[in-house]
Amino acid sequence: MINVYILCGGPSSEHDISLRSALNISKNLNEDKYKIKLVYINKEGAYSDSFDKIDTSDEFDLVRDIKVNKAKSIANFLDSLSKEDLSKTIIIPAVHGTYGEDGTIQGLLDVAGLKYIGNGLLSSAICMDKVTSNDIFEKNNLRQAKYLYTNREGFGESFAQKCIDEIGLPLIVKPSANGSSVGVSKVTSKEELLEAGYLALKYDKKVLVEELIVGQEIEFAVVGHMNPDVSRPGAYISDHTFLDYDAKYFSKTTKESLPYDLDDDKLKEAQDFVRKAYEVCGCEGFARVDIFYGEDGNFYVNEINTFPGFTPSSFFARLCELMYKKNFSEVLDILIDDGLERWSK
Repeated sequence: MINVYILCGGPSSEHDISLRSALNISKNLNEDKYKIKLVYINKEGAYSDSFDKIDTSDEFDLVRDIKVNKAKSIANFLDSLSKEDLSKTIIIPAVHGTYGEDGTIQGLLDVAGLKYIGNGLLSSAICMDKVTSNDIFEKNNLRQAKYLYTNREGFGESFAQKCIDEIGLPLIVKPSANGSSVGVSKVTSKEELLEAGYLALKYDKKVLVEELIVGQEIEFAVVGHMNPDVSRPGAYISDHTFLDYDAKYFSKTTKESLPYDLDDDKLKEAQDFVRKAYEVCGCEGFARVDIFYGEDGNFYVNEINTFPGFTPSSFFARLCELMYKKNFSEVLDILIDDGLERWSK
């Protein structure tokens, strides 16, 4: 039997979504194959003692009171794992956003010699930082929105005017490293750009300003590390100008299109485009790749999410279910088997 440790929570703005993902994963893992443990990470980054899967419908039941400091809690976590048969132990780092998808946890697990599913340190860090991934897409001639960026010290009136002069309004303003569209704004004036930029800088030290691509955002699940599998796309059809946090999680008018319909030629073009984006960033294991299907008929890469949501409503797992014609439990088997295979090499 394989020991599966699910990490959840964390200090990022996506803490609550992580809890929802972890609960859904724990409910769907095959208990005939896996011995399931959960570890809660609080908003200060401290780790709880591991605990067994619980029968609950409330993700906040996963929250634990942690009495020791962060360093001691991590030491306790690693010490408890050292007592397991590590050849039959794998981690599911279901921590979204900063601290989970930026390579931080992956680096800790690498140093400790622990197996885990999904992307490693480098690809996680690259894709978490949208400026870095944009630079890599540009180097590899992948079509994307025009963009400019700066740090806290460089942000102000002159940078805002440069964005307007070189890209043009309207613009999308976002933190370079954050998730779930938190801190992202559409702006139509310099005043709005300045306000949105300072909002974005609350979430990261760099602000990214991009051209608004007119079209439909579509999402793909990608699985594997050698000639990875790419799903059909899914899309949220929204009356919002862009898919912001409210449109994703709260709007009553946002509708799902799963799968999103593309003719065969366009589907192959999109899948090849998505696969290249995944590969040039060094992704492995799995990811969700988001692109725009522009009104001009072109595809534009938007971003790669290296540990997408695993909630019941999240697209990633549902796209995998359609791609493999398997249920969520069997999709988790595929992801765990991929992780174990990569680590065996």
